[in-house]
Amino acid sequence: MNNNLTNNSNSPNSDSLIMNLLTDNELSIFNIDMLVSLSGKQYIDLKPILKRLVINEQLSRIERGVYCIRNFRNPYVIANYLLKNSVIAYWSALNLHQLTEQIPNVVYSQSVMQKKDTKVFNVRYKFVGIKAYKIAGISQMGYGIEMFKITDIEKTLLDCFDLPQNSGGYEELIRAFYHAKINGSKLLTYGKQMENMSILKRIAFLSELFEMTQLTNFRLEVSKLINSRYTLLDPLGNDTGEFNIKWKIRVNIPQENLLTIINKMY
Repeated sequence: MNNNLTNNSNSPNSDSLIMNLLTDNELSIFNIDMLVSLSGKQYIDLKPILKRLVINEQLSRIERGVYCIRNFRNPYVIANYLLKNSVIAYWSALNLHQLTEQIPNVVYSQSVMQKKDTKVFNVRYKFVGIKAYKIAGISQMGYGIEMFKITDIEKTLLDCFDLPQNSGGYEELIRAFYHAKINGSKLLTYGKQMENMSILKRIAFLSELFEMTQLTNFRLEVSKLINSRYTLLDPLGNDTGEFNIKWKIRVNIPQENLLTIINKMY
């Protein structure tokens, strides 16, 4: 708590004291609760100060109650602040894990909370709500003030196979899956936690077709969980194609096409 802050929010010293407080605490982005805690001031006292700092272009207002210093524009850190306990996920995470060279024109964020999609500093943000039991595989990326939360490789792939419409396209997802360095144990643990057998069956089928030896044990464990219901390989595709009895998959993408996909260069 900074006791040097004057009680007069109109004092010319108040603005510089707030900026110094942010600098001392290495805060390039913050919410009101953080500033109240650090300054010892109430929001009603901070409001006019923040308004002046925005007018004077020392701070930028991201949305109600969230601010950043004027030159801070990291979209992934901003996404974490736009929605409490959110993580970068789906297509954005695929790109950040270098599993695709396609650059999303939207930042994808995942959380148990709901929020309308928004646009900040000409960047679009899409918020995907999930059930609490599906939260897993959260890691961090970046350093210092640039650090943000993101789903790890295994959880990112599972999420994308769950909601491929958020992955940049099914073909791109399949290619990313094939080239990823995957921990089969994590993949199985997260997949079972998500309680979505369809995801596990799709991945098991594809990993066998592509002869991915690192997922041999994963396939063995999934085979013990198989249910009798058939699942579309591409959930966004047509209900057509051959039936794979072993994995209870309806292969609505010809296998020769799948093999062509993984051999394409980025």
